[in-house]
Amino acid sequence: MTPPPSKSAASRRSAVKVHTGRRTPQPSKPAHRLVAERRAAVEALLAEGLSDREIARRVQVSPSTVSTVRKAQEAAKIGA
Repeated sequence: MTPPPSKSAASRRSAVKVHTGRRTPQPSKPAHRLVAERRAAVEALLAEGLSDREIARRVQVSPSTVSTVRKAQEAAKIGA
């Protein structure tokens, strides 16, 4: 008995998921600049007296990030 014919290279390729070549868009600015800008925005909104939740919503960061910035400001004030 003869073995069944093997699949052609073209049919094997069609069975494999092919990467489309799309890349995640890269930010136009370095990451540290984006972080610095967001931190400055958080600090400005903290100075306005907004809540952590409201600041997080506006700047699009988590409320815990806002809390961390708030704590860092407080520590800097007391010289810690």
